[in-house]
Amino acid sequence: MFEPRITNVISGPKTDAGSVMVIGGGVAGMRAAVDLAEAGLKVYLVETAPSLGGRVAQLGYMFPTHDCVLCRGTSDHGYGCTRPAISPAFQDKNLHPNIRLLTLTNVIAVDGQAGDFRVTLRHEPRHVDPARCINCDLCSIVCPVELPSSFQMELATRKAAYKVAVRAIPDAYIIDRGPYCDDCGRCVAVCPTQCIDLDERPHESTIHVGAIVMALGYDLSDAGEYEELGYGRYTNVIHSMQYERLASRSGPTEGLVLRPSDGKQPQRIAWLQCVGSRDQKYPYCSSICCMYATKEAMIAKERLPGVHAQVFMMDERAFNKEFNAYYEAARKKYGVEYTRARISYIKEDPATGDLLLHYPDPAGKLIQDRFDLVVLSLGTVPPRSAKTLAEELGIELNEYGFCQTDKFTPLETSASGVYVCGTFLSPKEIAETFLDAAGAAGDVMRLMSSQLGQNPSSREYPFLSIGDEFPPERDVSAEPIRTGVFICRCEPSIDGVIDTQDVAGFAETLSNVVHTERLAFGCIEPDLDRIRQAIEAHGLNRVVVAGCSPRTHESLFQRVIRQAGLNPYLLAMANIREQCAWVHESQPALATRKAKELVRMAVDRVGLAQPVHKLHLKPTNQALIIGGGVAGMQAALSIADAGYNVTLVERQAQLGGNLRHIYYVAEGQNPQRLLRDLINRVRGHERIQVLTRSEVKTHTGRTGDFRAVIATRAGDGDVKTEMRHAVTIVTTGGEEWRGEIYLLGQDERVVTQLDLEEIIVHRPEQVAEFKQVVMIQCVHPPTETEYCSRICCTNTMKNALRVKMLNPDCQVYVLYKNMITYGFREQYYTEARRRGVIFLRYDEDHMPQVARRPDGQLEVRAWEQVFGREMCLSPDLVALSMAIVPSPGAAELARILNVPLSIEGFFQEAHLKMRPMDFMEEGIFMAGMAHYPKFIEETIINAQATAGRAITLLAKKPLYFGGPVAVVDPEKCVGCLTCVRTCPFEIPKIQADLTGVGGIIGAAYIEPALCQGCGTCTAECPAKAIQLVAYLDAQLMSETVGAWAV
Repeated sequence: MFEPRITNVISGPKTDAGSVMVIGGGVAGMRAAVDLAEAGLKVYLVETAPSLGGRVAQLGYMFPTHDCVLCRGTSDHGYGCTRPAISPAFQDKNLHPNIRLLTLTNVIAVDGQAGDFRVTLRHEPRHVDPARCINCDLCSIVCPVELPSSFQMELATRKAAYKVAVRAIPDAYIIDRGPYCDDCGRCVAVCPTQCIDLDERPHESTIHVGAIVMALGYDLSDAGEYEELGYGRYTNVIHSMQYERLASRSGPTEGLVLRPSDGKQPQRIAWLQCVGSRDQKYPYCSSICCMYATKEAMIAKERLPGVHAQVFMMDERAFNKEFNAYYEAARKKYGVEYTRARISYIKEDPATGDLLLHYPDPAGKLIQDRFDLVVLSLGTVPPRSAKTLAEELGIELNEYGFCQTDKFTPLETSASGVYVCGTFLSPKEIAETFLDAAGAAGDVMRLMSSQLGQNPSSREYPFLSIGDEFPPERDVSAEPIRTGVFICRCEPSIDGVIDTQDVAGFAETLSNVVHTERLAFGCIEPDLDRIRQAIEAHGLNRVVVAGCSPRTHESLFQRVIRQAGLNPYLLAMANIREQCAWVHESQPALATRKAKELVRMAVDRVGLAQPVHKLHLKPTNQALIIGGGVAGMQAALSIADAGYNVTLVERQAQLGGNLRHIYYVAEGQNPQRLLRDLINRVRGHERIQVLTRSEVKTHTGRTGDFRAVIATRAGDGDVKTEMRHAVTIVTTGGEEWRGEIYLLGQDERVVTQLDLEEIIVHRPEQVAEFKQVVMIQCVHPPTETEYCSRICCTNTMKNALRVKMLNPDCQVYVLYKNMITYGFREQYYTEARRRGVIFLRYDEDHMPQVARRPDGQLEVRAWEQVFGREMCLSPDLVALSMAIVPSPGAAELARILNVPLSIEGFFQEAHLKMRPMDFMEEGIFMAGMAHYPKFIEETIINAQATAGRAITLLAKKPLYFGGPVAVVDPEKCVGCLTCVRTCPFEIPKIQADLTGVGGIIGAAYIEPALCQGCGTCTAECPAKAIQLVAYLDAQLMSETVGAWAV
């Protein structure tokens, strides 16, 4: 029995340690840290690398939207960004006030128990003060040492003084004083802010926390282990992450995919799948390789006209939401070729550097093909530091080296109070990683419920730190405009190109400018304090800062002017560094003139700026959960255990959903025990109200203050109940499609996999009589959008193995298109083959046929691709793997909640990757099969994630909303419905109690709590009745006119 090293670990009384440690700074760690911080807990985010982001930071693009990730997580402009769920809290200079970031830090010891851990950390020196680094790049320029860049996957070099990525977090350089640094000190001499300390030494610290979240990520399998594939010997054989860097706009070739050997664009590219997956050493499926290879092939098709992209695979495992449509687009629209073959070796033509691949065609004839570039799709392996850290924490690892957890408590490690999320738990893609992270945060919130909200972060302006002291906001409405212009020299980045003295002199001549000042480095102290002092000394009520990009620095200066008594929105920024000094480095006169124009535009705009205040409310202490299956019950328990009230609505007479019909799982556990446990805990929880035979009839309101009418079926009619609640969670599940196909419903010997499970459990003697069983995969409605239901293949494996266990002599045939046993489930596919289950692949051109012979015997005809002939089977039973479809009533509930459905009919999330549990409408969430088909453990994780997200809102007192949102002037509204039609979020409504232009009845209204601030309605309104707060037409036009002023 594994003995954990943590002493006296208990799950007992919760202590006063209201802090959490998250180990790992990839997207899983970042997501968990943000959710915990939003719930009012202090978070220590520990990362061994110099910056955050993990593997995702190295990706060029994300599928299926091909979002760019060049921003490295510093962009927060909403839905179109790849990081909308995490970026706002992780902008440099704007870290969440509850998060303390500890990069270059390792955990070396852990003592204590759940609720009372003492963690000893070792901090490696950065030799650069991130608070004072201005990213001038001078240290890197003068550094004489060049080293391979691990971030660029050794495809480029870096200096010993370097920054990991374009927008690293923290956004600062680091001095690598490893064995290659010659201690020349040139970086120290050239640094304009004296932020380099080459004498910095490692040190240790001890931190007291109540819980620990492990988000260690993963490593890539070693391509060098597969010598036959030529990696490391043949220059034009690269691995998948190297290709990602080549395709990235921030990569060594700035997005141009070039052959390493000669720098030419390849015309024929091959992807070899399952390198480091599904083999003897790594028997599991890495889950992500099929889709990232498809993405890379599509990007090649977009970037390189006429390129031939060919993927060599065993199965195409496109098993997540929208993945199958993406795969089909690659195949049919882009022309990516998929070949079912596993390449056993590669040869190189030494004269050209081309690569020769050998593989059989569908007829079995051996083909030799020539490619310019070969990409090895590497699998995932546990992080190499995991074993040591797991031993220190007392965490059990599974046979593959990943974290071991129980199927029904999937985020709890073997050490109480220590949780796991992301790819350290199992190989998975980004959306599932986010669900894991939010779910682990939700588990921590349950453990530390008494500490929730102790460090509130829901101030009107989130960029203000908890400990910030600032005076009451000054009322400037009656004051004449007094603008101060602060010009950052940032020498030499700005002052080395732009004549800032000339710009300052020009600013003094502009209207309403009463103070102009040049700052050496405006983003660091003491210059920040000079801005505060100038506001007070000169009575400034508008501020312009000319320096860096507002994307990275606006929140910093907003905080500064708020600390000086001004509303944060009385600020404008002129980006003279990136838009002038950097792009016109060789034209100083032009750069100076352009800087003047940008300053004039900012002065004109800020002169029309008005204070902006958010609305706020105290959210009700109540959550509404719609659906009483596993997801609904788990979410209800998570929220109730955290100290909030829950109403659980179920349309059926009993709780349990699909779990009532599942008797065993592939891993061996008994789901009926889980069902009984969940029902008993839900029924017995004092904070959970259960309403069965009930449905939501109406749903109105906003985040923190929703109102719903619930109808409960009774003997003499419906009983309606009105309730107020702060958050809504949709967990309405899905169900097995039971269409009339393959004689289902016409012959009792044709059943679904759920039916077969009933037979195996309740009538095992019938199974013992079977001589032959045929199982057909991917049975879906013929007129509907085809998608993968995720769970079917594994369910087939578990039933096939049970049949072979009960009747070893029974012939079991599985007819399939792609075998989707992703992750560790690959072992059941392997075991089924070992036990004699026969697998026959079919395609759309050769679909299985099921018929009844005149003698009554069932007959199944299937095309055998290897031998090229039709096989005729005579089964005693045909089991169909039916598609999982949305539950009845999903479309009507979507209408009531005013939320969208996906093309498959499931509920549509806000962002496929980054916000898989959120709707675009704040305060409404989804979990379980309402989102997409899932296994039990995935459903539990999704429910915990959703509950955690809900708790972050429930814990905020007060809850702020509004701000820079669209506002309608009803006296100008003509009721044309343009805003109603064009809003991508369906927020504007025509309200009859408002009076429009000329006294017409009805005018548009935009709920500030729901508005996303995109500005679409503002731009489209023909009557100019809609304005976007802080971006008024007058402000934008004054800025535009100022650009043309002479």
